[in-house]
Amino acid sequence: MKKQILIPFLCLNLFSIAFGQTFETDLSQNKCAIHARINQYDTDRYNLLLERNRVEITGENQNMSFDDSKWQITRAVSPMEKPGKYKVDITFKCLSGEVKDASVSVDFDFSAWSKENYVLLPAAAYNGNRYEAQQMNYPPFFTSRNKMGLDKPIQLSDQPRLNYRDGYSRIQERSGSMSLPVAGFKAAKSSKGFWLCFDQGNSNGDYGVDVEENKDRSKATMTLTSPVVRELVAYANFRMDVSPTPDKPKSFKAGDETTISFVVDFFEAPTVQTLYDELRDIRTKQYPAPVAKNLIPFSVVFPLIEKQKNEEKWFAKDEYYTSETGSWQVGWCHGFLFLYPLIAEGGELSKSRVTKTLNWLYPQGITPSGYYYDLKKGSKFSSASEVWGMPFGENLHLTRKNADGVYYAFKLFDLMKKKNIEVKQQWMDGNLKATDAQLKTWDTYKQLGQYVNQQTGEIIVGGTTSAGIFPAALCEAYRYTKNKKYLDGAIAIGDYYYKNYVTKGLTYGGPNEAHQSFDSESAYGLLEGYTELYETTGDKKWLKIAEEMSNQVATWVVGYDYKFPENSGMGRLGLQTTGTVYANTQNKHTAPGICTHSGISLLKLYRATRDKFYINLLSNIAHAIPQYMSWKERPIEGYHEGWISERINMTDWELPGRGIGGIMVSSNWAENSMMLTVAELPGVYVNRSTREVFVLDHVEAKLNKKGQLEITNPTSFNAEVKVLAETAEQMKKSLGQNSFLNWQKVIVPAGKTIIVK
Repeated sequence: MKKQILIPFLCLNLFSIAFGQTFETDLSQNKCAIHARINQYDTDRYNLLLERNRVEITGENQNMSFDDSKWQITRAVSPMEKPGKYKVDITFKCLSGEVKDASVSVDFDFSAWSKENYVLLPAAAYNGNRYEAQQMNYPPFFTSRNKMGLDKPIQLSDQPRLNYRDGYSRIQERSGSMSLPVAGFKAAKSSKGFWLCFDQGNSNGDYGVDVEENKDRSKATMTLTSPVVRELVAYANFRMDVSPTPDKPKSFKAGDETTISFVVDFFEAPTVQTLYDELRDIRTKQYPAPVAKNLIPFSVVFPLIEKQKNEEKWFAKDEYYTSETGSWQVGWCHGFLFLYPLIAEGGELSKSRVTKTLNWLYPQGITPSGYYYDLKKGSKFSSASEVWGMPFGENLHLTRKNADGVYYAFKLFDLMKKKNIEVKQQWMDGNLKATDAQLKTWDTYKQLGQYVNQQTGEIIVGGTTSAGIFPAALCEAYRYTKNKKYLDGAIAIGDYYYKNYVTKGLTYGGPNEAHQSFDSESAYGLLEGYTELYETTGDKKWLKIAEEMSNQVATWVVGYDYKFPENSGMGRLGLQTTGTVYANTQNKHTAPGICTHSGISLLKLYRATRDKFYINLLSNIAHAIPQYMSWKERPIEGYHEGWISERINMTDWELPGRGIGGIMVSSNWAENSMMLTVAELPGVYVNRSTREVFVLDHVEAKLNKKGQLEITNPTSFNAEVKVLAETAEQMKKSLGQNSFLNWQKVIVPAGKTIIVK
């Protein structure tokens, strides 16, 4: 496997001397020792570890023995751009003898450990996933009533995690399980931070990534192993007890060499947020985004998806749009998040059907408590508990769904008015009723919970950040009504989420079927909430929080192109993973787009801060989605034209079944994320003050020597590209909702370059 991720910095040893630091002193000050290790397994007993030998690496060359084999261990260290950061190569060379069914490892032993340390494997483990877990089949839920209530501890599904109580405590992962191949922690007692950064793997394939604690949690070891060898079991099909490890050790003989390359980063970490902030810097420096392929423009993608929605997702009998599962859901994956882009970019048929859907929804889609019904399946409105088979709770409504629905309904109605499409008062009244119902929950409980009884509004399962987007909905209600109670509620809820969740680096409860596993969906919901609070109030406090939240959201976004097996479905298609988004720590796949949003808050953050990190991250997310769609000229086997599946498997969590790079044939929410992306985002953004151009669409753009904007369309399709060009002065004004109505659209013929006037 070719190295492609780590970018070594050419710097002299004088650099570290000037700071009075060396690699050895940094290791010592951080109570860390590095060991080289050779392992041998019994493959007949699912990679049971039979024997291991290790030696501490204290110099450039060392020798070690393993049974009848002799080895040379070579270390090369290069200081990097700041103190405490080093590029390291550890090479294992077998000088004589042979070791069968083996692997080699580099151990990082930390002797001043604490179970209070916050361990982060981005998209795989948050706070080490050190919480109680429910072991049950999909979809997981509470196994007893006494686990449910207002203020109960976090309940994960069965997934790789450190032990929250006494007993064996170890996480074994493979590199593709993380959005970035890194692992780190923030020390609770010393306020020190550590990041270990590496490639996807080496010539032996993907790396194994372990974190293991000793009995009294006073020591821990973080390990890179080549090739990846998980012992006994592997996480699969939502559980830790259904799949024996599929990993295959390697046999080493005289002359064989294996190099494990990595970057270590020691830094000051007074808060959990510091860990996220440092990772953002690492992402920028160590994992620069590769050049993305331009395949099909946004303007060509949208009508293909719209066509298949009208052919496959229109329920003619009752005249409303259904989701990919044949149901109506007010939020999460469907509902208003789907209707909104159809009004923004759809044709007359779609617009008329959106109106019919709204006529069908109101007032029957509102419960007696005022909440929207969670969903409709078959002939009646229903609840999450009934459809998903969740025990111990009738009429359960995922609070995220109501929050999503209210927010996007306000955006939809504003858009319809601006397009001179009638908005009936009954629709507005129904949406305000749902807003008031959720605000009443806050007033009653001083939290929004994860599940409420949709008939009564009573919180059944509390805590979580499920409804993290609700402050954004309240900001819209305030804009519409001018009633300050909505803004006051938004501010109070924003403060609550920040104090209780954001500062702790914990966001969970967004998906309906991942129990309380940590997730990207509620994380982005919070980001949207804080961004809208800033745009509504102008208070820089919310801007700062939004920036912090964006760094947490970024940990879910894949920051490199994973190398799929060449014979896999995604390998044969040459698909790129940069910009795809991991769903949660349970469903260990990444996906095209944010579930289910365009990511427009990142554009708003860029405008407010001029920080290119946000718009570059947004560009990566937006640009990645179309390549996962099937179209006539580049079909995906089993797909209908316009389908986009949510599953991009960079790890083997679906064993037995689809492996790494396997393709799941389905039509789902990722199509709605694509439609929102086309509707809400510019294809090309120009900062006229700095003369910088950012491209989201599948085109190329630059300013020529005359200062004119040139757009080139390298695809085989004619493109209509949205262009937003602004000065620094214009960026001071909030973007607000539906500003895209005023953006310039330009036609760029296939294979041509135009100058935008």
